[in-house]
Formats: sequence, structure tokens, C-alpha cells
Amino acid sequence: MTTGRNASTDRDERPSTGDTEDRGDSPSFGMAITTVGRWDSICRLLGDLAAQTVRPAMVSIAYDDNVDAVEGLKKVHDLYSDILTIRTVVKRGGSTAGHNTAAAQFTDDIDWIYLLTDNCRLEHDFLERLSAHCTPTASVCAARLIDADGDRNTLPPADAEFTRRNAWSVVVPSMAIRRKDYVTVGGFDSTIGSGADSPWQSGDETDLVLRLAELDDFSIRWAPDIVVRGHTDFTHLTPAERRRKLRNYGRGTGFIYRRWGYPVLDKLRLLAGAATLPLRKRRKFRAGDGAALLIGRTEGLLGRKLSRDRDHRAVLR
Repeated sequence: MTTGRNASTDRDERPSTGDTEDRGDSPSFGMAITTVGRWDSICRLLGDLAAQTVRPAMVSIAYDDNVDAVEGLKKVHDLYSDILTIRTVVKRGGSTAGHNTAAAQFTDDIDWIYLLTDNCRLEHDFLERLSAHCTPTASVCAARLIDADGDRNTLPPADAEFTRRNAWSVVVPSMAIRRKDYVTVGGFDSTIGSGADSPWQSGDETDLVLRLAELDDFSIRWAPDIVVRGHTDFTHLTPAERRRKLRNYGRGTGFIYRRWGYPVLDKLRLLAGAATLPLRKRRKFRAGDGAALLIGRTEGLLGRKLSRDRDHRAVLR
């Protein structure tokens, strides 16, 4: 199955333009971080970056301008400004818009954008090992994301061809994108994804990868040997919070299947996967979780919410 073409959508907060040339065997990395204000987590992540055997060329942090930001920014700069090149910028909107805002701070000497969340962790040789996959002919590199509950994404074999099915294996914070390609497609569509002002609170990563795949020289590198550690996605939430998040995320997923015209059989598989979720992953999900995910995915496939709730946030706290 190959990617299809569709009409582009308007996007705000796009990355800065400028053609970036890859630099042979030693790519330079810009680490784009978006945070909701977890400054202690940010500092732990910056500690991981400072300890890298190959350090990033730049770290860009997009943050919410609130009362906690002043102290958090001071801590970041006091601890790491002598070790890392750090830029900080106020974001407006959710994490999707935040990644665009962070990436827009990179200059033309950055070859690759690596997209991070504020609660992930990296091993000390992460960038050194990633460099081997981020070749001048690659557009995207996808690694594994693992949390306390196990794998969050399942990567195909390293030599697998890209399809619209395995596009869903490319997720933040375990993906790197060649900067000039990120700029060419306009970055994320910030009208979708977590924190967007729309019902579609997920799917932004896949939408971006599918648009990248329409470029003539697109190539992906699957890196199952590289692991990023993430925070648990659902198990720390109350049952009501978990169901809300699943429904909102499922709605975004269904919307991407609708936007990109996935075949009917794939859409049926999507719904069946939601219905059987508690059976397939009993340790993580409960009976009501599958129903919430099924309703959300159905809403996305229909292109509309079935409830009157005007608050689109997946998590209310």
C-alpha cells in the first residue's frame, strides 16, 4: 500500500524557511522540546542531552508563559546554558503547535530535527547511534518508544518499505526528521493533535509523515535498535480520565483515516482494534476503555463529535 495525495491544509506557526544541506557522516541535531510546564522533567531530559557522547547542536524549548515559567527557565539556564546551546520560546496552543514553534528557532546549520516531549529519557549514546540512521538520503528516522507498560509503538523490520499502515509506527518522542523536508511540508498541521482547538486531539504525527512521504525523495529509516523511554500514557489516570483521553485520541486517529482516504477494510480493522483492546492488553486497559476508544474512532471516521462537550482537551488537569 502506498501513500495517497490529498489537498494540503492551512498551518500556523510554521518553521522558518531556508534550505538546509546535510553534512555527510556527521549530521547536526536540533532537539525540539514542547512542555506543559514540567520543569523538573525538562531538567532531567537536558541532563540526558548534556551527557550525550555526541551532543546536539541546539536545544529549543517551547513553553507556556505562566507563573511557573520564570523559575523553570532560570533553573534550565543556570544548570545547562554553559553545556548546551539552548533557545526558549513561548508557545501558543498545544504540543503540536509547540513543536512547530520550537523547530522554527533552528538555523540552517541544523540537519535534523528531533521531536521530544518533556517527560522522555535518552541513553547517553542515543544521538551517536541515531547518527548512523540519519543519512543524507533519509527523510525520517523512527525509533522505539517504551514506557513502564511496554512498547508504545511497534516498528516493522529495518528493511521494510513505508506504507500507510506502518506510518502509524512513527511517533513523538521517537522520531527525527530531516529539517529541509520538515520546512518543505510546513511542519505539523497545528489544527490537529494534542492541545489543538479542534476535536482531533491525535494523528498529527501520522499526518506529518504522510505529507513527508509525498515528497519525491522521501525515504524512511526504521531503527528498532534505538529506544526512547517515555512516561506511561494512561495507567496513571483515573478511569474517567482514561476513557476521556482514549475517546479524544481515538477521535483524532479516526479523523486521519478519513482525511487520508484509507480503504474500508483498514477502517474496519481500526474499529475492531478498539473493540478488542481490553482483551488484547488486559494489564493496561479495562472494559470501558475499549468502548470509549471505539466511540472516539467512530466519531473521527464520521468527521464529527457525537457529544455536546465543547471542551476538546483530552486531559483536563
